Amino acid sequence: MVRSLRFLFTLLLVFGVLFSGTAFAAEQKVPVISVSGTGRVEGVPDRADLTLGVVTHAAAAEEAQQQNALTASAIRRTLSALGIEDRDIRTEDYSFHPDYDRSNGRTNEITGYTVSNKISVHIKNIDLVGQVIDSALAAGANNVSSLDFSVSDTKALRRAALTAAVKDAREKADIIAQALGKKIVGVQNISENSYDFNSRARKSFMANAAADMSMSTPIEAGTITLSADVHVDFIIAD
Repeated sequence: MVRSLRFLFTLLLVFGVLFSGTAFAAEQKVPVISVSGTGRVEGVPDRADLTLGVVTHAAAAEEAQQQNALTASAIRRTLSALGIEDRDIRTEDYSFHPDYDRSNGRTNEITGYTVSNKISVHIKNIDLVGQVIDSALAAGANNVSSLDFSVSDTKALRRAALTAAVKDAREKADIIAQALGKKIVGVQNISENSYDFNSRARKSFMANAAADMSMSTPIEAGTITLSADVHVDFIIAD
């Protein structure tokens, strides 16, 4: 009796393994077409990030620091008058160092001091960008190092880019399936690879107080392009 039960158990185990292997093999044999799709959409920027700089030089350390502080305060007041909130103004970098006379092999003789203060400004009204630059320069800023444009609502752009990427993948799969005399009957797997602001509107430039202040600074934000990539395995059949 015990031997019969052991034999029956062994037989069931063998059939179970064979059945599982057959099912796995059948699953592996499902024909698929693997394609990648890319979607790109453009958006109009409605935000800007600007970096202003104040660099002062003086023979005395305290004088260089005070000049810089006075100018930076004047710039902040100017920005506030334009409607820029305090939380959108921050110190990005601050440095203080002595200046040395390195002529004729001299290395230790201090000739003065330099203070550099970089101020980052987040501008929510993109129409104010040119006015912010002009007003900051008039208030004493002597460097504008970068200007970046962005879109506040990226969710809608991402959704549109992803939809376009899936459509692109399906169009490719349809072409391949038709060439093979097959048709698409389902999706086995889909994965989202990445999002990329690959054409992010950006301007980098230098401006100084010697610029012609009789003309306002023209600023064109252009457009921002967002791309999305997907990989899809489409199931095909006759």
